[in-house]
Amino acid sequence: MTEGLNPTMKQPSPWHPCLDPVELAVLGKLAEESGELTSAATRCIIQGWDESHPSTGKANSDWLLEEMADVLAGIAVTLDHFGISREELNARVEIKIEHLKGWHKLIEAQP
Repeated sequence: MTEGLNPTMKQPSPWHPCLDPVELAVLGKLAEESGELTSAATRCIIQGWDESHPSTGKANSDWLLEEMADVLAGIAVTLDHFGISREELNARVEIKIEHLKGWHKLIEAQP
């Protein structure tokens, strides 16, 4: 069964893709909203926080806010669907917040 595999690589482990239609919908929507958030954040970086979309006139900051809310909604639905506690999520969030604040202080300290 391992014939033809590169012997220098780690042996593959078997996995089974998600086939449950509700799980696919929950995770697919979370991934989609995450991508849209990425696009909105990138537009703020490239064009500016206070700028607006050239066609729609929507402020980049408003679009970013909407996409952040959509991702939070997707996270809430994912937590509920998979039975993940908000306490578990919040504990990880607090750790990450402290890490990011420390990183920002390092950036601020640079000349």
